[in-house]
Parts: sequence; structure tokens; C-alpha cells
Amino acid sequence: MFASYFNFQYPMVRNTLLDLIPDITDPTGQITQTDSQRIALQPGYYLVSYKVSAIFTSPNYLQVTPSYNGASRLEYGVYFAANAAGSSACGSGFFIIRAPAATVLTFTYSGSADARDGEANVTILKLNRPL
Repeated sequence: MFASYFNFQYPMVRNTLLDLIPDITDPTGQITQTDSQRIALQPGYYLVSYKVSAIFTSPNYLQVTPSYNGASRLEYGVYFAANAAGSSACGSGFFIIRAPAATVLTFTYSGSADARDGEANVTILKLNRPL
């Protein structure tokens, strides 16, 4: 079971959840989208890979934080400081989710300013390991 999501050339607005568009959906229902910002995961273990990038018109920083099991996960976040006008910022992360119950996965953009030409890719694989 696996699924992937993306978005590109969209404005990243401070303190909002990333909007994600389905690319490859999971027909088993283990990985589904409840809306454009929330990915529902059934109980189990999941490998998550993600990448984000954006452009700033002035020096700022990009920060994206995943959340699941009811908590923000700063340890799996992406942070990139851009020190020039028109600079791009990017980052990627990989982590494993242990979901003992159904959970919702989100990604929050909380950089220092809004960014333009945002891009995001998320790939999720359900792992074959019992809880």
C-alpha cells in the first residue's frame, strides 16, 4: 500500500497547512485524503518521504513541520534560511510513523513570511510490520 501527493507553483502562506493534490492513490483505503490538507492513515507503520521548496522575495526562512498522532513533530521538520532577495529555499525529510490508531498526517508551513512558487512532494508507504 502506497500513495503520493504533490503541489507546485502555489503560494505558501504562513501558519497554514500545505495543500496537497493526489498523484497516486491507495485503492485499499489504508492511506486516504480527508481534504486537500489532511492525509488519513489507518493503524500501522508508515514510511513517509517529503520534499518542499519555495522562493522568497526578501531574506526569510522556510519551515515545514509534520504532525500526526495528535502532535507536531519538530524533529522531522524542514528548516532552510534564505539570506538574499529572490532566493529559493528547500528541504526534505524521511520518517517512520507508528500509528497505533487511525491518525491524520498534516504538514504546516510556519516560515518567517509568505513564499511564492511553493512546491511539495509527499510519498507514503505502509510497512509490512504488525503493531
